[in-house]
Amino acid sequence: MQVDATFSELGSGTLELRMSRSSPGRYSLHDFAKNVYDVHAFGADGREVPTTRPDPYGWNVTGHGGRVTVKYKVYGDRVDGTYLAVDETHAHINMPAAIMWAHGLDDRPVAVTFEQPSGKRWQVATQLHGSGLEFTAPNLQYLMDSPSEFGPVAIRQFTVGPRTFRFAVHHTGTDAELDSYMKDVETIVREEGVVYGEYPEYEPGYYTFLADYVPWASGDGMEHRNSTVMTAAQSIANGRMRLLDTVAHEFFHCWNVERIRPASLEPFDFDRANVSGELWLAEGFTQYYGPLVLQRG
Repeated sequence: MQVDATFSELGSGTLELRMSRSSPGRYSLHDFAKNVYDVHAFGADGREVPTTRPDPYGWNVTGHGGRVTVKYKVYGDRVDGTYLAVDETHAHINMPAAIMWAHGLDDRPVAVTFEQPSGKRWQVATQLHGSGLEFTAPNLQYLMDSPSEFGPVAIRQFTVGPRTFRFAVHHTGTDAELDSYMKDVETIVREEGVVYGEYPEYEPGYYTFLADYVPWASGDGMEHRNSTVMTAAQSIANGRMRLLDTVAHEFFHCWNVERIRPASLEPFDFDRANVSGELWLAEGFTQYYGPLVLQRG
């Protein structure tokens, strides 16, 4: 995947560009820089400026004139909750695996534009703010916590009270299978709402399930503030209950760990893995309630 990123109003100091070493929800190191290549930086006058490598995870840029555009390619072939996958059928994007960021600019708002592959008419499903191909994030933390599915995704939507829920899926099944499956997804959402008594305020105006049910996916689930990623090699037809178990687990996280959150996870550190002794609360209670909700539903 080709990525172009522009950083403006930099002053005259060194711009410290970095690829993440960790990812929200994954309390371990992944060193995403290993998949980045063909890196070129351009200064305010449009001319290419040299970069240096202070470590295996970053690129430093000097003599840029206060503005830098960095262009690079990133390799991705893993459909799961941590990495990046790009092929002729879709782009499954975990932001820490794809987006280069800069030290000291964490609080700046970010604009993200998805560019259609030649001959495609793909759409974007994400918790980023916006629509079409143009989106924003209020800061680096929210950007990195916002996975995106870019492709011919099927999207279903339902409401529970004042809250809107979207289910965006890239799969090999039929529309009829998806419509039937959505009835169970809605039941899970309603039952978990009963557990807590109310739903959170979802900042984009909705909560988004991002599902990839394709034979080449790795089985996984990863929670985010206003969305979740769920991947599996099974189809809805042959793995329904297992897939619904992941739905129940991941949606429960929109309260437990995303809003009832250990202080040790704030802010998330993209240079190293956060160390937390409270994940038993986040994962233990969620692992208990997921199967219980399936029984209640």
